[in-house]
Amino acid sequence: MPGLRSDQCCQIVGPVDVAPVLAVLAELPFFGINYHLDGSDPNKPACDVVLEAKFPPSLKAWVAGLGLGGKTGRVIMRRLPAHKGIPAHVDDWMPGEMNWRRFQIPIVTHPDIRMRWPGDEVDVHLAVGSIYEVRYDRLHEVVNPTPVRRVHMQLDQIGATI
Repeated sequence: MPGLRSDQCCQIVGPVDVAPVLAVLAELPFFGINYHLDGSDPNKPACDVVLEAKFPPSLKAWVAGLGLGGKTGRVIMRRLPAHKGIPAHVDDWMPGEMNWRRFQIPIVTHPDIRMRWPGDEVDVHLAVGSIYEVRYDRLHEVVNPTPVRRVHMQLDQIGATI
């Protein structure tokens, strides 16, 4: 599957079984980041994260089995608090000289939690059960008006072939 076309902000890559992630979710060592900040930098939202280095072997094997191709640049599990989103931003810190592609795998969500690209007038719910490729180089945001703590795995892949 080729990457996103210039007129796309996201696409479903395919189905994914998140049961192995849910089986270890309560045991993952989430830690808070950016809670001390005033929220003025949208590239640094307050949330809880687990970096791939802290994943149990079963979760690392699950990630490897996704078959994205290429080389993994970064894998992070991100948990947003209930009623909190990520302000509109562009991930301009991503290396421009490499063929980076970003994939999102929703683990815990709610239909009212939305990922938006305001400049493109795109507003979608990323549902559990699918892996999505998402655009990070355009203005985007996450809106969570619900009492649910949103959990997504974010994979930044270099030279993905899927």
